[in-house]
Amino acid sequence: MLRYRHVLIAFDGSPESALVLEHAVALAHVTRARLAIVALAPRPAWSVRDALEAQLRAAADGVPDDLEVTTRLLEGDPAHELLRAAREGDHDAIILGANGFADRVVHDAAVPVILIHSPGEGPDLAA
Repeated sequence: MLRYRHVLIAFDGSPESALVLEHAVALAHVTRARLAIVALAPRPAWSVRDALEAQLRAAADGVPDDLEVTTRLLEGDPAHELLRAAREGDHDAIILGANGFADRVVHDAAVPVILIHSPGEGPDLAA
């Protein structure tokens, strides 16, 4: 069985990132992984920084107590900062929503990347 130890989660406060966090928590319960929730804010971020930090704290507070979680707010190019955080934090997986910078993360990441699509996105496989 695959064993993740330290999973990096991209979070922006959107409903999609809440879904990403749900999937990450489920994965962490199975693998007993530590979670690192990273909020990504473009520069200049002063106008959104406080709101994003509050959403980040609320997201971490929603993680079950039996899982280890850390948070961090990064500013700059989202893909670049997420990839840098994955390298520097010794993360062994990245989970993020299928957003505008996901393609770059998938292409450039040195660890597995799990993309979470919002309901209604992608092909209808029930047909």
